[in-house]
Amino acid sequence: MRPLRTLLGIVPRLRRLYLGFRHPETPLWAKGLALLVLAYGISPLDLVPDVIPLFGWLDDLTLFAWLIWGWESCLPAKVRQAIAQQTQSK
Repeated sequence: MRPLRTLLGIVPRLRRLYLGFRHPETPLWAKGLALLVLAYGISPLDLVPDVIPLFGWLDDLTLFAWLIWGWESCLPAKVRQAIAQQTQSK
């Protein structure tokens, strides 16, 4: 059931990534890191090749969600609070 929760949780995480990237108080290095996270998401390089259908996709999805979570935890507290307020209001 964990992979399904990861799959369903990726959309709100992507939204928070977008909001954090656009926030004026997000440091430049964090914006660069966000671009690297997105580059991994579309990259053809994998830890587990996609030849193994289910495992190849699940490792990509899990690692991508983990990278976004790590990126969010690096943001200043003020930016994280602003993102939380924006996502709760909509």
